[in-house]
Amino acid sequence: MATGTPTAAIFKSLQGSWRLKRSLDSALPGFPSGVFEGTAIFSPRQPSAHTVAAELLYSEQGELKTQNGFTLKANRKYIYRFNEVEDKISAWFVKEDTKQEDGKEEVDYLFHDIETEDAGAEKSMVGRGEHLCDMDMYWAYYEFRMPQVVEEGEGGMDVFGVRYKVKGPTKDYTSDTAYERTFAASVSVR
Repeated sequence: MATGTPTAAIFKSLQGSWRLKRSLDSALPGFPSGVFEGTAIFSPRQPSAHTVAAELLYSEQGELKTQNGFTLKANRKYIYRFNEVEDKISAWFVKEDTKQEDGKEEVDYLFHDIETEDAGAEKSMVGRGEHLCDMDMYWAYYEFRMPQVVEEGEGGMDVFGVRYKVKGPTKDYTSDTAYERTFAASVSVR
């Protein structure tokens, strides 16, 4: 995979293991507010579409401690794809409880494209995406801090953040997640 653009450098930098802390703040009493803490791993995988230069399987697990005192174990998976021709990252849902013949998680449908741009701050990029799920709207905001020279498509991240604002007939919450690298990625995305 070529790393000649800031978006390509972001995608490559996602690979590896991350510690995450997420705050959930719901405006509705039936949806839990609280703090989720756990780990996330972005693992390279063989691209499953011919238009995709590289894919990463995102897998997170941890515990949600709700404001009303409950502790819940939780996990989720996504597939992140990099399209080199469009210089775009996209996030895809993983089909639940299914795997392909080779044991890989199967890609389901598009969650959102991540439109990246310079944040105006030194060595910082932002990304935005949105997704309509039935009657609920999800707005995603990413902040990527690249400690090395982003303009040359090189560098790596030690921290990044994602915020979701979700609004619909039965949902009204904000999710803020901070990621901190736990160790450098030992294998590379091609």
